[in-house]
Amino acid sequence: MNLRFVETLREVGERGSFSAAAAALHFTQPAVSRQVAQLEREAGIPLVVRSRQGVSLTAAGRLVVEHAEAIRGQLLQLETSLTELSGGSRLAVGIGGFPSAFIGMIPELVHGLRERVPEAEITLKRCGHDEALSLLRTAEIDFAFVFARPELAQRLAGIEVVEMGEEPMLVLLPQTHRLALESRVTLSDLATEPWIVGAPDPTSSIIVNACLAAGFEPNVVFETDDPLATQSLIAAGLGVSLSSPWASTALREDIVLKPLAPPVPTRRVRALVVDPPGPGARILLELARELVPLEAKN
Repeated sequence: MNLRFVETLREVGERGSFSAAAAALHFTQPAVSRQVAQLEREAGIPLVVRSRQGVSLTAAGRLVVEHAEAIRGQLLQLETSLTELSGGSRLAVGIGGFPSAFIGMIPELVHGLRERVPEAEITLKRCGHDEALSLLRTAEIDFAFVFARPELAQRLAGIEVVEMGEEPMLVLLPQTHRLALESRVTLSDLATEPWIVGAPDPTSSIIVNACLAAGFEPNVVFETDDPLATQSLIAAGLGVSLSSPWASTALREDIVLKPLAPPVPTRRVRALVVDPPGPGARILLELARELVPLEAKN
């Protein structure tokens, strides 16, 4: 299939009409219609459906666009890799990850990359699971740390998944808290506390789910994915929260990070790269595997 025609199909789906897609691509409407019709002939199945609300992609149309974006990302990776091998440019890599990964995991990754390739050009992007997949497939990043999504298969089209391990969650308390001197904290002991949790999404619900499993519904007073903001609010006495062991690398003096008594809630971390990975992604994967096991930081 012609990837430029697929790009036209994607625009039609996003904009909901042939005329809007034509205007965005600076084509005529008949040209857009011909390109989509050609793709449908090659696919042997309708790729768009017309209704009073406009034009939308069929399941087959969405599948074509998804795979074409993955292919386009691989072609961009190939172009970059060939340029690097020919000595035409310095190594350029993009790294993505969830917010707390920027406290310890990603800085260690960047440090290791700087030691191996001092002239590497590095860009960083905070992103969740689904956004990371999109950025990888469009070659906007080369590597991402994400939380495992139980409802998704481990095998993703065009993506290599590397299991990094499990993070045992710990509790964040103000230094003056009644439980701050305990060696371990039982989650149910915090049933009456106000809670600060991550933004509501499938991976941030780990705190709420852990509290429910301990027999109480948390009184959520604030939602934020910013780990430093979370610490500041806890230090001010506005609530408690759970966090990764990596928080210990950037812990405020007026905050304590305490292990939880079993059962300890955990979250599984994965590294994602395109398959096959480019030179930068391969180096990052090697460095990621050298990181201190997450379990060992408790």
